[in-house]
Amino acid sequence: MKRISVDHLARVEGNGGISATIDGNTVTEVKFTIYEGPRLIEKLTVGRTPEEDVSMSPRICAICSISHRNAVIRAMENALSVKVPPKVTLLRELMHMGEMIESHSLHVYYLALPDYVGFPNAIAMASKYKLEVEIALEMKNFGNHIMKVIGGRYIHGENPVIGGFGKFPTQEELGWIKSRAIQFMPFVFKTVNLFCELDYPDCPEDETVYACCDPGDGKYGFWGDEILLSTGEKFFRDDYKELTNEFVVSHSYAKRSRYNGKPYSVGALARVNVIGERLKKESGKMYKKYFDKRWKRNPLFHNAAQALEILYSFERIPELVDEILQYREDIPIVKYRKKEGKGTGLVEAPRGLLIHHHEIREGLVHQVDIVTPTAQNAEDIERYCFIAAQKLLDEGKEDQIRDRMELVVRAFDPCISCSAHLAEVKKAPSDDWKNKINEIMKGGSPIFIGIGNPDRSDDGVGIQLALELKKCGSVDVLLESEIENDENLWVDETDRPLLFMDAVDFREKAGKVTLLPMNNVLNNIALSHKFLPIVSGLMTYRQLKNAYMLGIQPESIDNGHEISTPVRKAMNDVLTILSNLNSSGELNEF
Repeated sequence: MKRISVDHLARVEGNGGISATIDGNTVTEVKFTIYEGPRLIEKLTVGRTPEEDVSMSPRICAICSISHRNAVIRAMENALSVKVPPKVTLLRELMHMGEMIESHSLHVYYLALPDYVGFPNAIAMASKYKLEVEIALEMKNFGNHIMKVIGGRYIHGENPVIGGFGKFPTQEELGWIKSRAIQFMPFVFKTVNLFCELDYPDCPEDETVYACCDPGDGKYGFWGDEILLSTGEKFFRDDYKELTNEFVVSHSYAKRSRYNGKPYSVGALARVNVIGERLKKESGKMYKKYFDKRWKRNPLFHNAAQALEILYSFERIPELVDEILQYREDIPIVKYRKKEGKGTGLVEAPRGLLIHHHEIREGLVHQVDIVTPTAQNAEDIERYCFIAAQKLLDEGKEDQIRDRMELVVRAFDPCISCSAHLAEVKKAPSDDWKNKINEIMKGGSPIFIGIGNPDRSDDGVGIQLALELKKCGSVDVLLESEIENDENLWVDETDRPLLFMDAVDFREKAGKVTLLPMNNVLNNIALSHKFLPIVSGLMTYRQLKNAYMLGIQPESIDNGHEISTPVRKAMNDVLTILSNLNSSGELNEF
């Protein structure tokens, strides 16, 4: 086994990892792992008052505390039927702009840029890019200043509350924020040009679904009452589970989300892809100048999208200050009387769609559900890293896999704190498929499905394997032709593993056996195998998660009925393993 690892990566917010397992010329598995334990906030807030919940829930994250504060307040106000006046809404938006500037400027300059200019970190980068490093820090400090003036503190400010603010900023404080935002504009334009003109690699690139808040009224913004998808679909805030469909995986403490059984992305790139055409003024001009179809396929453009949003935020600040100053009176906190209610708050955190759902019973918190951006992005992070790893492996660039996976993870800007053990590449041991068969059997005896064309030499190996298993007395064996004639043969089997058998071109030595999850087959554009359409169309997401492909490298798929010698030998090896299942569900080998 070959191991390539980065033990400490300081430019990702948290303690996590990404690993790729390679079997010959095939990437068989990629795992995005988050090691940090559960925060338990959703349970710790149960039994508390709404006000205590508003203070406790944002403690789930010190990086995006304003976003969490806004989200839980919006959820509580929806649950308790609280309507706040315009001045409160505008101040909350201004506070949110501060967090966007602080977070985005830190990420694009200090976490992402060193990768593209050949430096290990921002400190080393300062030797050549001193101005960029210094002004990026000033931008971050400016964002922090806005958060402190309006929120009460740099982190976890207690000034924003249900129904309003404990204290309103003065006219002088707001005026300084406006003038300072205007002063930054020349460097903000430089930021957009810099990150939109970077030479982003074309690996990985693939289509995905993007999701973000719809601010309504044809506007760009960072919150709303509906979720808008790049497919055009919309969900009302309380129906968020129709998008998120959370589940857990064994290799990470973070939950995962899939929509219609597939990964999706949230974040700055999602916002720009879905509602970027709504950008006006200079940010609108920059969008029209730089946006192209690659932004829809390449996750590395998260960096460019964040730069574009820095410009949007700086443009929006003077407008917000002018609107706020129209309301001279400082409004008292709006009181509420309701003791029961459910509410959802949708907010765009810097890293993407943040969802808070809170339920109140008898005046106390009864249930809390928090869905974070990184939990939603985790599946696409894995998928894009898989695509990158396989493409680089195909090109003979295995030595670049580790760095490229790190590049992808950093582009998503995952929020998992301060340090990470990020990337490792593992070589699968010889005959790894036998070990994987044993692992699959722990989930129950598989249904074997033979696929292929018996009239094209080695392409008939999957069909031949299935026929031989039937001769051995196995009853849970299906042929491709049987499924085509009766679609209901296996569709009700939702708990048992599905093991497909076929000739698959991994560009290996003829007869090499490889077993990998079916998801990886469908995601791997390098494989020549064309999966049976009727099967992929019938499989539910639950079945797909429990489906595998046992592939044998063919020597030839020319017309003919003879299976080549190396493929026949491999077939006999597989048959020896599969035909010796004992009653305990384990595998024996003679």
